[in-house]
Amino acid sequence: MGSVSDSSKVSPVQSFGFEIPVECPLETVFAVYTDIKRWQNRNIFGEIRWVQGEPWEEGSRLRIETLTPLETAIDQVVQHFTPKESVSYLSHVLGITCETRVVFRGVPSGRTLIRVSMHLVGTLSRSLGFAIEPVIARSTRGFFEELAKECEWVFGSGSGLSSEPGQ
Repeated sequence: MGSVSDSSKVSPVQSFGFEIPVECPLETVFAVYTDIKRWQNRNIFGEIRWVQGEPWEEGSRLRIETLTPLETAIDQVVQHFTPKESVSYLSHVLGITCETRVVFRGVPSGRTLIRVSMHLVGTLSRSLGFAIEPVIARSTRGFFEELAKECEWVFGSGSGLSSEPGQ
């Protein structure tokens, strides 16, 4: 098969995945992950808010503003949500659609394993001067590494968290 050089064509799907071990129980990890207020104006994020539907219900929409590496807005639509198990969503940013699946699994010794898989499709104007896909991959992995640190801090501090998904 030949490659397509016409930038107006849709690029092939690019995929990546990774696992992040977290040294605390599944309940803590899930509570921290779903607490969007915890992530506002922190790390790479600016404002994060639900713009349609009830939080974490299928079809609900979340708007996430990023501050770095690019100031932009990401629109996410929840496709699937099973508490303390998995979340799937579509994200739209800069002409790219990202399908993401996050699986949470409790493992022995009270630890948690997070598995993330992401598929990206779309085209982006070359006006940025660099490929956006590696930036998305690094930012996504960076978020989950920060999530692990935050969960371990919360668990170690004895902070009481609700196991209900956050607003």
